[in-house]
Amino acid sequence: MKKLFFVAMAAVAMTFTACKTEPTPPTDTEVDKPEVVLVEPDSIVSAIEAADSTQLSSLLTEAQSKIEELKAIDPAKAKEYLAKIQTLLKENAEKIKAFAGTGAVATVIDAVNSLPEIEVPDVADAAADAVENAAEGVKDAAQNAVDGTQEAVDNAKDAAGEVVDAAKQAAGDAASAAKDAANNAANAAKDAANAAKDAAADKAAGAVDAAADKLKGALGR
Repeated sequence: MKKLFFVAMAAVAMTFTACKTEPTPPTDTEVDKPEVVLVEPDSIVSAIEAADSTQLSSLLTEAQSKIEELKAIDPAKAKEYLAKIQTLLKENAEKIKAFAGTGAVATVIDAVNSLPEIEVPDVADAAADAVENAAEGVKDAAQNAVDGTQEAVDNAKDAAGEVVDAAKQAAGDAASAAKDAANNAANAAKDAANAAKDAAADKAAGAVDAAADKLKGALGR
């Protein structure tokens, strides 16, 4: 169990090392963001002061387009710029109404003022999510390492069991072979003893017969 624990801890340590050596994703300040050239608020003020509805309509249309473009790159800056333009229009509403009336420029102003508030992602929440995801990744890697180690241990146990079974089988076969060999030797010795006994008996019988014949011959004389 200690070996399994140390192997699992080593796998976790290697996972942490791998995480630390990975290049850190660049922050917002490190990424080269496309530059969005915004309409200067002073230009809008100048158009209002000049009572130039055509120029004002063109500037506000361009500003609206730039806000949408900037929103995809830098939501915080887009939100700040939109608020600045909307404030400027509210502060100069009476001047604009005096020369713009209800024409095209009024429609553009309504469109700019009706733009929804831009939501800025919470950096802290994003960082917390990243940390949580990284922790889950380390946890999964550690669990995979433990599972892999356990599988290796189980495989080793199975292999050891197979070796033991094979050794038992070989020992059993050897014992059976030795037993058979001993039985064969005993039977061979028994057969040899019986053969010797029979030969001795035959020899003794022959000697007796020879002695009897000799005795008969002596008595016949």
